[in-house]
Amino acid sequence: MALQALLLSRDPDVHKTIRKVLDSINIDLQISTTSEDARSILRRRKYDAFLVDCDDIQDAPIILRELRKGKSNKSCIAFAVINGQTTVQQAFEMGANFVLDKPISVDRVARSVRAAQGLIMRERRRYHRHLVHASGVILVDTGKELPFSITNISEGGVSIECARCLDAGGAARLRLSLPGINKPLDLKGEVMWSTPEGRAGIRFQVIALETKKELEGWLEKHALELGKGTMFINATAMHA
Repeated sequence: MALQALLLSRDPDVHKTIRKVLDSINIDLQISTTSEDARSILRRRKYDAFLVDCDDIQDAPIILRELRKGKSNKSCIAFAVINGQTTVQQAFEMGANFVLDKPISVDRVARSVRAAQGLIMRERRRYHRHLVHASGVILVDTGKELPFSITNISEGGVSIECARCLDAGGAARLRLSLPGINKPLDLKGEVMWSTPEGRAGIRFQVIALETKKELEGWLEKHALELGKGTMFINATAMHA
């Protein structure tokens, strides 16, 4: 699944320059020209990056501040485009991660986007999961091990399928066996949702530092291998 970006601007030069850069690195761009439209879009969809023309769009700075207070897009990487009214310091205080001065150029935008890509991919791994073929066990009752299949995983949690219904809200002790890792990873978490058929979503809560590094390394390696058509799904929401 391609990265997704939203641009709030009425400036055709900004549209053209940013689209050229993002198209070259396969980031899908949607353009909005009013604050009302952008606000509505951000409520409905999640984006990896948000670019906002702070000085030439009415209420644009408010949209940027609202972004950080919202739910679905509060962690997306934000670029503030400024034109002499908003200072660089003010843009950062509003919640921007990167600042672009007008007139913007392809080279300057490209440098900023390259610098942001690592942050964008880290947020992807943290809040989205990718499908895997892996297994593990969960310790239930008096330490009895219940085998399960992993359907998708991220830095924040895992979705599983097992032979019994788990109690939502209950504690979970997990042992994950991931392809390419020699020994299982032991983690503790909380069951966020479950179904009578044995599907469940578990959010990680207690992870040893060494285990955390192994999981992050594994996710980083496999994120590079994700191809076209890979499905990303939310870690904490139930899916049919």
